[in-house]
Amino acid sequence: MKNAVFRLRSKLGNVRRAYRASVADPDSNLGDFVKGLFLRSPARPQSGASIDGAGDEGAVPPVLSDEHTAMRTRYTTRQGFILTDIISRKLGVDERFTILDGGAREALSDPRWQVFDPSRVRLFGFEPDTAEVENLNKEAADRGLDYQYFPGALWGTQTEVTFYENKSPGGGSCFPQNTDLTDRWKFQNQQDAFMSTDIFYPTGTQQWQTTTLDDWAEKRGGADIDFMKVNVQGAELEILRGGETLLPNVIGIMAEISFVESYKDRPFFSDIDSYLRAAGFEFFDMIGLHYMGRSASDVTASHLPGLYPLWGQLIEAHGVYFRDPIRCEQKGEDMSAFTLEKVLKLVAFAEVFGQVEYAFELLGWLEKHLQSKGNDKEASDIAELSANGRHLYTSLLN
Repeated sequence: MKNAVFRLRSKLGNVRRAYRASVADPDSNLGDFVKGLFLRSPARPQSGASIDGAGDEGAVPPVLSDEHTAMRTRYTTRQGFILTDIISRKLGVDERFTILDGGAREALSDPRWQVFDPSRVRLFGFEPDTAEVENLNKEAADRGLDYQYFPGALWGTQTEVTFYENKSPGGGSCFPQNTDLTDRWKFQNQQDAFMSTDIFYPTGTQQWQTTTLDDWAEKRGGADIDFMKVNVQGAELEILRGGETLLPNVIGIMAEISFVESYKDRPFFSDIDSYLRAAGFEFFDMIGLHYMGRSASDVTASHLPGLYPLWGQLIEAHGVYFRDPIRCEQKGEDMSAFTLEKVLKLVAFAEVFGQVEYAFELLGWLEKHLQSKGNDKEASDIAELSANGRHLYTSLLN
């Protein structure tokens, strides 16, 4: 019995890691063993039954329509999400999923934003390299995307900071690298291994003039941001502190979090978590978990099939935070920021980041909340939206 329980726990642990990796990189596919658990083929309906109904036992199942097959493919491969698609059609014509990307060079290729209807996304990005800003704005315009890039390095104050360049693309930081630690690292996957001293080390410095999100928003005459992504090698907490006038309307945040001092004096997960909780956000998940091996080890653990994926020290991840209007209502807090549109967008972002049950919980709460305010028509619309979403989930993904 103990062995069976251990095998089940081990299998579920592998499933969780694979699923979280797929959310961190939606272009990657779940392993076959995960698909076998989570993405089973639709239950075969019997003759005369709907796709989720029942009929005479042993009858030949109907052939699925091309439309049904296309929808199932879209959702099982995470090219889109069911509630998000429905909500995109329901929102007013001028509403947008407004995203702020604090490290925006890769925003145009970020698969997280590609699951939304492109006409529904407005993205603001920041990049210190002025020439790169021009290139990014041109590419976005050529692709018909409402992506706007701004020159400047984000920080907690307007000042000058030293930026420490790195051999590794994306490895530079406004904090000096802690080579006493990082030189002990071994980067590895199931095929390759690289010593940190060969690929991850300081190469020079630049002086950057910084700006803050609050200053940027003030110059624009305000900005209503729905979701923030801050993945900037240690500067996450500074950027959040520099955007305190924006945060009250933000409903979700993905921030890089660190569990080791890879850069000297960088904030840790505990620092960012405390700050975001104090600002009214709830922690929901860690995705994109980054493990590290040891250069002095004669064994490369990820190359041993019998051991993988049990290897390495967890050094970084992306923390996913959302606001929770249900908890705010329970505590008697100000609910004015939770407009109907904001809550529907919260449902969509929660679904995209793997919090499907929270998304449905929000819809159920929203229906009752609207009823309590006498908004019976809107409550009925939300009930219908939820029912349609539930039907598609059970018929396409069951």
